[in-house]
Amino acid sequence: MPPAAPVAAPAGRERQFLDAAERATRFPRERLALVLHLSRLRPPGPRPHHRRVADALLRDAAERHEGQVFALGNEDRVLLCETRAVLPPRRAAAAAVDPVALPALLGRLLRPDAPDPAALVSLWPLATAAGALLAYAQARLAEAAARSPPPGDAVATPAGLDALGAALRAAPPAALTRQHFAAQLQAPADGAAPLRPLWREITFSLAALEARAGTPGQARGDPFLLHHLAPEFDRRLLGALATALGSGTPLDPLAGAPMHLKLSLATVLDAPFADFAAACHAGGAGLGVAVPLTEAGGDPDAFARARRLAATGGWTLLLDDVPHLALLLTNAAALGARFIRLAWSATLPGLPENEARALAAALRAIGPERVVLTGADAADALRWGAAWGIRRFQGRHVDTALAAMRMRACSAAGACTPQQCRERATATDPAGRRLCRAPRMLAAGAPAAAA
Repeated sequence: MPPAAPVAAPAGRERQFLDAAERATRFPRERLALVLHLSRLRPPGPRPHHRRVADALLRDAAERHEGQVFALGNEDRVLLCETRAVLPPRRAAAAAVDPVALPALLGRLLRPDAPDPAALVSLWPLATAAGALLAYAQARLAEAAARSPPPGDAVATPAGLDALGAALRAAPPAALTRQHFAAQLQAPADGAAPLRPLWREITFSLAALEARAGTPGQARGDPFLLHHLAPEFDRRLLGALATALGSGTPLDPLAGAPMHLKLSLATVLDAPFADFAAACHAGGAGLGVAVPLTEAGGDPDAFARARRLAATGGWTLLLDDVPHLALLLTNAAALGARFIRLAWSATLPGLPENEARALAAALRAIGPERVVLTGADAADALRWGAAWGIRRFQGRHVDTALAAMRMRACSAAGACTPQQCRERATATDPAGRRLCRAPRMLAAGAPAAAA
């Protein structure tokens, strides 16, 4: 059963949840409710990797147990489902998706960020605890009705979804993408630049899509929407990149630093990508593809096919969106990706000693030279990574540092500000770079000596 469709009312998600809870309690036998209280995590509350892990586990359980998942406005996640599985388990252990086993698993995953791990999950068999579920649902609806939707987290309406889809089909891909650089931290040496650009990553901007559609906050407020839009956007992006080959525009794979893309596993295994990768290889363009850990772990055979294609096709395969907790609980290195993109978390510098030791062992097994620390939006991330032997970084702090390097070397820097230089480097539409007087430096990410 698919997740509930968003509606227009300010408390639409909570209203849908209460309606579903009332229906479920009318037929409570062999049904249960699981509430993951992400609202109880330590301030500043749940981060993107918390949501990704929670949503992946709960959606998988919902698929196997005829269930529904609700993402509430207070950040809690609710799973309503059958107690018996309706789909055969995949190769992964059945306990990983058994709703009864989820509280213990979620508690282990989120323990570093939870003041009270035991209070993170409520599990209510509806035959005996229907009242607890209804009371919780009614409280969430009252709470949602009393507050305004937070900025950037508006509920997507049916009309808004139609507008987002129309904007995706109508807008040129360059207007919906942004470019960010990954860079390597250099050892101190006379005259050496502190950072060396490694590649430029082209990413889909939900904020740009919202601006085109006139639906502020609606795309970013729906955790399922990006997954829904990805196949269509991947197809259009690959077409635009193939057309741009040799054009010298910001989306030209041959112009500037090697190009990396974030694509779904299905897209990587499809014929249009194979054709595009072959064209890049023939033109001598470096190419890399980042595939989410959730997709790679969900279908390791398909990821193995992608790995073989990368080896024979001359492109690089990366494992994306890897939280540090995944390194503690899984053997991510066994998937065989060339690089593993570890998501930065502000909790990393303060890990308990036993978890810090386990993480150090996991990084040694992978090899720090194969780790890219993403989300490095402040200097603290670079300092932590360097202390752990990591030298490759990606995030706003990297973009800012590279802009400063370009400004120092650019003869026309007096006409720009560092912020303008950074923003022009992220633009993939030629109009966004129109006023730059050193476009080659912008495409390379840094002055020639560093690049």
